[in-house]
Amino acid sequence: MEGREAVVESPDHSFEPFIVHYAETFIVPAAVGAYTIRPFGESVGTTCGTLKAFVRTSDIKNGYHLPGA
Repeated sequence: MEGREAVVESPDHSFEPFIVHYAETFIVPAAVGAYTIRPFGESVGTTCGTLKAFVRTSDIKNGYHLPGA
Protein backbone atom coordinates (compact mmCIF):
# COMPACT_ATOMS: atom_id res chain seq x y z
CA MET A 1 0.00 0.00 0.00
CA GLU A 2 1.36 3.41 -0.96
CA GLY A 3 -0.19 6.45 0.71
CA ARG A 4 -0.92 7.22 4.37
CA GLU A 5 -3.97 4.97 4.74
CA ALA A 6 -6.83 3.41 2.81
CA VAL A 7 -9.99 1.50 3.65
CA VAL A 8 -10.92 -1.83 2.06
CA GLU A 9 -14.69 -2.29 1.90
CA SER A 10 -17.29 -4.72 0.61
CA PRO A 11 -20.12 -3.16 -1.41
CA ASP A 12 -22.51 -5.85 -0.08
CA HIS A 13 -21.11 -5.77 3.50
CA SER A 14 -19.82 -9.37 3.32
CA PHE A 15 -16.93 -8.30 5.61
CA GLU A 16 -16.20 -5.44 7.98
CA PRO A 17 -14.24 -2.53 6.44
CA PHE A 18 -10.58 -2.57 7.40
CA ILE A 19 -7.92 0.12 7.28
CA VAL A 20 -4.46 -0.43 5.83
CA HIS A 21 -1.49 1.89 6.31
CA TYR A 22 1.60 2.81 4.32
CA ALA A 23 3.76 -0.20 3.36
CA GLU A 24 1.33 -2.74 4.87
CA THR A 25 0.43 -5.91 3.03
CA PHE A 26 -3.09 -7.29 3.09
CA ILE A 27 -4.84 -10.26 1.51
CA VAL A 28 -8.37 -10.32 0.13
CA PRO A 29 -9.43 -13.94 -0.50
CA ALA A 30 -11.05 -14.58 -3.89
CA ALA A 31 -14.13 -15.94 -2.09
CA VAL A 32 -14.88 -12.41 -0.84
CA GLY A 33 -15.98 -11.32 -4.32
CA ALA A 34 -16.27 -7.59 -4.99
CA TYR A 35 -14.40 -5.06 -2.85
CA THR A 36 -13.25 -1.45 -3.07
CA ILE A 37 -10.11 0.32 -1.88
CA ARG A 38 -10.28 4.07 -1.32
CA PRO A 39 -8.20 6.73 0.43
CA PHE A 40 -9.05 7.12 4.12
CA GLY A 41 -8.24 9.56 6.93
CA GLU A 42 -5.23 11.74 6.09
CA SER A 43 -5.22 10.33 2.53
CA VAL A 44 -8.70 11.58 1.56
CA GLY A 45 -8.27 13.81 -1.49
CA THR A 46 -5.00 12.14 -2.52
CA THR A 47 -4.07 9.16 -4.66
CA CYS A 48 -3.09 5.86 -3.06
CA GLY A 49 -1.44 2.93 -4.80
CA THR A 50 -1.74 -0.83 -4.37
CA LEU A 51 -0.21 -3.85 -6.06
CA LYS A 52 -2.48 -6.78 -6.88
CA ALA A 53 -1.00 -10.29 -6.97
CA PHE A 54 -2.45 -13.75 -7.54
CA VAL A 55 -1.53 -17.24 -6.36
CA ARG A 56 -1.80 -19.83 -9.11
CA THR A 57 -2.81 -23.19 -7.75
CA SER A 58 -2.60 -25.00 -11.10
CA ASP A 59 1.20 -25.35 -10.65
CA ILE A 60 0.97 -26.76 -7.14
CA LYS A 61 0.49 -30.44 -6.33
CA ASN A 62 0.40 -31.84 -2.80
CA GLY A 63 1.76 -28.58 -1.41
CA TYR A 64 4.89 -28.54 -3.62
CA HIS A 65 5.75 -26.43 -6.64
CA LEU A 66 6.23 -28.60 -9.70
CA PRO A 67 9.56 -27.91 -11.45
CA GLY A 68 9.13 -26.63 -14.98
CA ALA A 69 5.47 -25.80 -14.39
